[in-house]
Amino acid sequence: MKSIKHICILIFSIMYYTCISQAQDDKTIKGILNKLEEVKEGEVLDVTKAYVIDANEQVIKYKTFKGKWLLIDFWSTGCAPCIKEFPALAKFSKEFNDSINIIAVSVDSKFERYKKSAKKYKINVPHYFGGYTYGNQLFNLNIKIFKTEEGDYVFKTMTPQYVLIDPKGKIVNKNFPKPSSVNFKASLLKALGII
Repeated sequence: MKSIKHICILIFSIMYYTCISQAQDDKTIKGILNKLEEVKEGEVLDVTKAYVIDANEQVIKYKTFKGKWLLIDFWSTGCAPCIKEFPALAKFSKEFNDSINIIAVSVDSKFERYKKSAKKYKINVPHYFGGYTYGNQLFNLNIKIFKTEEGDYVFKTMTPQYVLIDPKGKIVNKNFPKPSSVNFKASLLKALGII
């Protein structure tokens, strides 16, 4: 009889802590949703909430790029299509250097992984770590929120993704063509007002 009582207490305890854990997870998700500020096309970035981190772990505020067009290449270490685009990205960076800043922003979850990959793939444009924090509007440009059939929220980074921002910080296009595509240059020239 004692052992049945102990088993019942054990089962009750497990159920109780599972419920408490689930409630904590729900609070965490709600907390992330509250912090996650989706930045949509047509909106202007808040310069106080937008930054990247360079290879020396220095925080670079968005205002460093403001005043000139900006094309952000969001990439990650495990993304072969991202890595394939680096040479075309570098070519256009050189060609349009006077008109636009072109940067590559890693959405890897760990700084060291970004740093090792940036060196390995010899990225020939200014490259940065996205910071992997939901309070960063530049990082949030790359976040997609999906709701599962069970009603849970899933957050994903989407790579490759190219985002065009005008000199005043307005998000012009969150799905800009990839640099190797046939319409990339024409799209860029049109956005810059050259054609």
